[in-house]
Order: sequence, then C-alpha cells, then structure tokens
Amino acid sequence: MTVNKIGRPSKAKERIGQILRAAHSVVAADGFASTTLSRVAAAAGVQRTLVLHYFGSRDGLMQAFVTDAVAAYGDAQLRLGTEGPIDDRVNRMFAPGAYETHDDLVVWSELVHLAVRDHAVRQCLRQLWTERWLPELERQLADAFPTAPPDRVAVTAYGLACLFEAHWAFHLQEVVDPVRTEQAIRAAHILLAALEL
Repeated sequence: MTVNKIGRPSKAKERIGQILRAAHSVVAADGFASTTLSRVAAAAGVQRTLVLHYFGSRDGLMQAFVTDAVAAYGDAQLRLGTEGPIDDRVNRMFAPGAYETHDDLVVWSELVHLAVRDHAVRQCLRQLWTERWLPELERQLADAFPTAPPDRVAVTAYGLACLFEAHWAFHLQEVVDPVRTEQAIRAAHILLAALEL
C-alpha cells in the first residue's frame, strides 16, 4: 500500500517576490546594465542557481521584473488616493510619495533609458501605457467627469501623464523646488478644468 505524504508547501511565490525585490535594489544601486544574476542572488540571499531555476536567464529575470514589479508600482500610482476627489488625487501625483521611494523613481528612469535601445523593454512599456495605465487614467477621469466627451478625456489623460513623467524626470535632475511643484500642479488643474467645459 502506498501512502501519499504531504510535502512541504511551495515557497515559489515567496522566493520569486524576494528575488524581484532584490533585483529592484540592484537596479536602483547599479543600473540595469550592471544587474547580473549573481548580484541579484547575493542581494536576495539565495544561490544563483535558484534565480536561474525561477527565471531561466538574466533576460527572463529582467522581463519578469518589468512585467511584474514595475507594472505593479505603476498600478499603485494610479490607485493613489482613488477614494478622494479628483483634485486631491491630481495633487498627490506631484507630491512626495507619488513614487513610493526614491529608488522606485531611479528604477523607472533606468527603465525608460533602457527602452531606447532594448526592443523588448520598449514593447513592454508601450503595452503597459497603452493597454493598462492610460486606459485606467481615462476611466478615472471619465468617472469624475461623466459629461466630458471621450476624446477630451483621452487628451487630458495623456497630458496629465506627460506632465507627471516630465515633473519626476526633472526631480531626478534636481530641477525642482516648491515653486516648480506648484506650477506642475496648476498646469494639471488647467488640464482638468477643460473637462468641465
């Protein structure tokens, strides 16, 4: 008679998350070009072979990092303050905490830079923007301004995304101060006001 023994519960989900968090810290510290499986494994406190087991290669790890980790914090930004009025939510886009940490902003900047030369990363970011982030922003604006025409909602969503991206890129270049932040917020509210016409 064969007795089925219950094995240990899988730690795959936990380990994958641990490795992706380590990849985030390595990319933030050293950039994508210097991110190796060995560095990520060391940062995660696991063997390099375990990283290979879960991701197959450095490219596999970087692809998972972009599609899972980066997509998740982009989604989190879109949920920031969704329980409040749209004006408050727009203000939060330009306040500390829009990127949870400075490292998140550094990683995002690294990723945008990488997309210039890496077709796969560029495709992934394009897909995130066109199929996930911009449509979600449009949905939120349409909910807040139900009488606004869809084309005006789409224009406003794109304008807000461009303003947000440029503001935080300037932030990394230290071209930011309270006056500049207030200017960005005012510009965002000018865009929003067009939805009320």
